Amino acid sequence: MILQFNKKVVCFSFILILFISSVGINVYADEKQNLKFDEARSFSENLAAVKINGKWGLIDLKGNFVVPAEYENISFYKGTAIIKIAGQYGVISTSGKEIIPAQYEEITYCKDWRNTPQNELLAVKQGGKWGVYSTTGRQIVPVFYDKIEINFNRTINVVLNSKVGLLDESGHTIIPVGYNFISSSLQWDEKDPVKNLSVVRQGDKWGIADRSGKELIPVVYDRVSMGTNLIRVQKDKKFGFINYRGQEVIPLKYDEDWRYAGYYYFSEGLAAVSVAGKWGYIDERDRTVIPFEYDSGHPFKDGLAVVALNKKEGLINKENKVIIPLQYDNLYYLAQLYNGSTMYAGDNLIIVKLNSKEGVFDTDGQEIIPLKYDYISSIGDGLFKVQLDNKYGVIDKTDKVVIPIQSKVYEYIIYDDSKNFRVFGEGKWKFYKQNGDQLISNEYDYALPFAHGLAPIKVNDKWGYVDMKGKLTSWSYQ
Repeated sequence: MILQFNKKVVCFSFILILFISSVGINVYADEKQNLKFDEARSFSENLAAVKINGKWGLIDLKGNFVVPAEYENISFYKGTAIIKIAGQYGVISTSGKEIIPAQYEEITYCKDWRNTPQNELLAVKQGGKWGVYSTTGRQIVPVFYDKIEINFNRTINVVLNSKVGLLDESGHTIIPVGYNFISSSLQWDEKDPVKNLSVVRQGDKWGIADRSGKELIPVVYDRVSMGTNLIRVQKDKKFGFINYRGQEVIPLKYDEDWRYAGYYYFSEGLAAVSVAGKWGYIDERDRTVIPFEYDSGHPFKDGLAVVALNKKEGLINKENKVIIPLQYDNLYYLAQLYNGSTMYAGDNLIIVKLNSKEGVFDTDGQEIIPLKYDYISSIGDGLFKVQLDNKYGVIDKTDKVVIPIQSKVYEYIIYDDSKNFRVFGEGKWKFYKQNGDQLISNEYDYALPFAHGLAPIKVNDKWGYVDMKGKLTSWSYQ
């Protein structure tokens, strides 16, 4: 009798599981009709680029086409869109009005280090030559140069016959074509003369030119680097500092070490310099503030600097007081990667490495996360991606596990502006909340970030948009 009862229970459970599974499959199958697109991108500025029937257009948040799907490609920014049609590029407004005819080989926006468009200038290419237009369709620089780089500060580097010049955003010449190199960091600021200058190179010598093209610092140095108050210059493997009038302030007496080329500048009033293989810190009047007793010294940040002695690193303050003992293999400020570029996370935390294990200290020298991980990186909002024994996961500042550390289940863990995680593992993408709970129970062949409450997802070569409850939008198209 008991055996018969158990069989019924097992049989009923099996039928129930089949029923639940079949219902789930049917619901998912019913929703597949809402996967309308060949390809889809995340929303931005209340618009998204989508591809349908082999052509690209722009839709709004209700799924309505504001720019018809008739282009080979499309990208947009601040009311304008670069389009490709019949193999040629042009520019339209995001309402579909033509701004620049589709007659160019290539058109690009100016982009910053995050690969994000930064101003209203467009580089256009035709017949192998480059010029510049505004996003209103006005030609600023004729299509004449071999190469053009539009800088984030709206100045324009132009190259002709392997020589470089610099133009302003109106196309007027700042520095005539004639140098081998001109820095892209030039900015005009009447209150800050440093921003009115640019580093230039002629042959293998460096100098500084002003906005009229006049060489303020002659092109005679092996290296030149502008700082807030002083300019670091180098000649014959010795470096020192001059002011912006070209006057020597600190003699060229300090040793060059190519391993630390990026450290030779003043930060918070002090500069790390070396003499006879030992490093110390000087002020802007060449007075020794921290003795020459270290094997290397990093720039100060928030009153602290990483220094090394006998192949071990630690942290000191401006009084040369040790904050983190010099007993670790590596110390570096916690940073995070943004589109492949490093930026400070801004948490005033230090990653410490010893015997191939990493942990995190605060700037008071207190251990926050134990030295037990193979790798740690900040992903923002006090969260860290960690690796342990070839397993990956996410923890918070208290070392609490947010996303479990699992062996090769997670190939990618991406934290984005929506404050959610996209996790890829075992061939599928899933969405998780900031606290580690699963946001959506479904999994997808591909998924892009949420924006304006919608995320593009891919299932079986078709794309659609889901909301944060996992429901597919039900837009209809002919």
